[in-house]
Amino acid sequence: MQQRKDIPEGSSPEENQATRLPRRTTDPRDRAAILVEPAPADPGHSLTLAGVPGQAAVLRRRIASAASLPPRSAELVQELVSELFNNAVTHSRSGCKDGEVAVTLHRLRGRVQVRVTDQGPHTPGAATPHLRPLDASSEGGRGLRLVAAQASRWGTLHEDGRTTVWFELDRRPARGRGSLPGSAVGG
Repeated sequence: MQQRKDIPEGSSPEENQATRLPRRTTDPRDRAAILVEPAPADPGHSLTLAGVPGQAAVLRRRIASAASLPPRSAELVQELVSELFNNAVTHSRSGCKDGEVAVTLHRLRGRVQVRVTDQGPHTPGAATPHLRPLDASSEGGRGLRLVAAQASRWGTLHEDGRTTVWFELDRRPARGRGSLPGSAVGG
């Protein structure tokens, strides 16, 4: 991976990783949708970010712009993708030195689909992302519960040593084309 040339030589590896710019993903496996439509009108947006917590803010800005949703719906997409990004950084090799997380967004007919792909678990055979029993005394363990509660659908996929957690949010048809008040997510 190329590093930015304007980073001072005396800076620490953590500073270098945190200042790497996100880049468009060119790996076709990161651009394919989980649920494919016959001829999607939108090829989607894909972004690869350094696996450091500070990149979550960059991701939230970029994903809101790419989603092209009303403000409340865009906020929900930002919140859910941020949870999954932070899970990837915390629980996978993506959070290690030079780790990366790929995030893909597709605007499909009637829904928005977001995928967060990490570099796989720290140890082979580690547990797959799943809902855990709620523990009020624990600091963590609520991210996937939030995704499960707010997303229309979600799931996991394991391929080539990588883990993808994805979710979809249904979009309402535009007003005047059969929309029902209070149904689904705006859009």
